[in-house]
Amino acid sequence: MRISEYDAFGPWLYEIDDDHPLPPLFAPHVDLRKPYRMLFKIPRDIERRRATPDMDLYDYVVAADDDGVRVWSRREKTVELTQMPYREINGIRLYQRLLHGVCTVYGVSNQLCLPYNTVSANVMWRFADLVRQSYSGAGAAALQSDPDLRETDIDIWLYNQMRDLRERGTDFSLDAYQPCWDALRTDRHLPWKRKEEFAGTLYLHNDRELLLLRSGKPEKKGEQTYSAEFTSIPWESLRGVSLESSPDHEDALLARLRLPGAAVRTEVQPENRGTVAFLEALAAMGA
Repeated sequence: MRISEYDAFGPWLYEIDDDHPLPPLFAPHVDLRKPYRMLFKIPRDIERRRATPDMDLYDYVVAADDDGVRVWSRREKTVELTQMPYREINGIRLYQRLLHGVCTVYGVSNQLCLPYNTVSANVMWRFADLVRQSYSGAGAAALQSDPDLRETDIDIWLYNQMRDLRERGTDFSLDAYQPCWDALRTDRHLPWKRKEEFAGTLYLHNDRELLLLRSGKPEKKGEQTYSAEFTSIPWESLRGVSLESSPDHEDALLARLRLPGAAVRTEVQPENRGTVAFLEALAAMGA
């Protein structure tokens, strides 16, 4: 039974159907005759009590079809369309901290950043799965995993992420693990040093993609520490891996996974030989 957009409004992502139609602002711009694989709307980040029936209550309408991803964005009283064909998608990232979520789609010349409330995390995961299904599997690497790593070595926060990934039907091999840790930050402009926390990172892969699971570091300073982050990089988009001493932290190595138009960074302790060896081998492949 259809209810009004105002009555249905809340933090939820709704897939477009008879009960949850296109927002009025977007309706003239989205052709519902197209065979979308997925079509959903993302609400404005406002409290329910501040919403009124005369407001435009949705900021984005997102579609995945046979050709790629389309995002219609609200710009005051106008709508802007961004399109990204699957052939130009170089990875996808889901970041979640409590109720705050961000989906980032990496493209050749730009990134699509879609904020969402994690009460609808399953909707965004299904969207990410649709994007990942477009990967061809070309250029898959034969990796040398850390032979001493066991699932029982992994901290519970990352282990739960890995378990959830497996339950969603993703196949993967376990490659390397860097636990959450602290390092001293050196600041050329200040006479003192301070500790900063690095996220724990779990490296996985399958025939189509390199997968990173991360937790423990906030996206912005001052945020709640506990977070969960999933990044998928198709092998065909990985343009190289570098590993070097961090310019900003003592006793830390910085890994850069280069994509067309972007780079994904992770950190590792030099004494973590299993992960260092994995990253060095990945870099040596000239991926």
